[in-house]
Amino acid sequence: MLLPRQSTSSALDVNRHLAAQNISTSTSGGSLSRTAKRKMQQELAVDPTVYQYDEVFDRMKEAQIKAKTTKEQESQERKPKYIGALLTTAATRKLDYIRAEEKLIQREREMEGNEFADKEKFVTQAYKDQMAEVRRAEEEEKKREELERSKKGTTGMTHFYRELLQKSEVEHAATVAAMSSSSGVKGPTLPNEPVNLTISKPLKPAVKSDALLAHLAREEGKQIELNDDNQIVDKRELLSAGLNLSGVNTRRLGGLLSSRSKGGQSEPVETHRAAGTAASKKEIRERQARLLERQLAEEQERIAQIKEMREAEERERVVKKRNNEEEVQSARQRYLERKRRKVEAESTETSPTVADTG
Repeated sequence: MLLPRQSTSSALDVNRHLAAQNISTSTSGGSLSRTAKRKMQQELAVDPTVYQYDEVFDRMKEAQIKAKTTKEQESQERKPKYIGALLTTAATRKLDYIRAEEKLIQREREMEGNEFADKEKFVTQAYKDQMAEVRRAEEEEKKREELERSKKGTTGMTHFYRELLQKSEVEHAATVAAMSSSSGVKGPTLPNEPVNLTISKPLKPAVKSDALLAHLAREEGKQIELNDDNQIVDKRELLSAGLNLSGVNTRRLGGLLSSRSKGGQSEPVETHRAAGTAASKKEIRERQARLLERQLAEEQERIAQIKEMREAEERERVVKKRNNEEEVQSARQRYLERKRRKVEAESTETSPTVADTG
């Protein structure tokens, strides 16, 4: 047999009465009962509805029942699900058939050529309307293809899971809204400020070079020797009395700094203190700027080399052409000299014959 549920005010009074009885019975227990009493008073000060279990449960059930009723009404008023898609598919197939038939007729007219060019053409208004409908369908199909191409990343199961999560969030928000609207007393709420939930890696300690360590040690009165590469000769001189915890190994970093200083590069060592979304945007922009500057310098150097090579080739070609012209001129002079000698020889041969005949 189920007992009728009490009202909200009577249930609140009963809960308060039970809480007071619990506090009064636990008062004889000493310091522990006083601690429990203080804890209960603190909880009631934060949220007076902390012991209203039945009322909160009833409000949750009411919101769920209301959401279920709304869903059932929507399912009853739902229109046919598949007939619209079937009709659209049938219309699309009909238009495709008309387009294919038009292409076939056009191909036949191209094969005929100018055989019937002198004949009259009769085009009905129904055919014109049909062709206009086909052109409009083609434009709609192009727009739909462009839209599908732009939404290519939202297909598949990703779209399904996104819709499922959004639906769950809407139902949860409706339940919470129903609870907050039906309840006269509001419990503790979260702050309105957004909470940063990004998990970032802890910052690594700054790496000290051997030169800096030697400078700090000399300030403490220790004698530290450095070699030509600004590296500490004997790092045991840095140790002091007591427990010496080893820090970050700077030998490799010091060698890298020394090699860069020898090569004339003044770029600092890049230290990535985070990864992914926790990376500093400023560091990313600086790194990209340095990369672009390096690429621009390499491109300018390459263009200068190509220009120099082309100038050298042009000079060499001009020199070769000049030599060829000189050779042609000398050959022409030798030819004219041979021709002149031949004419003189012929003239000397003809002159004695003329004298003999005289």
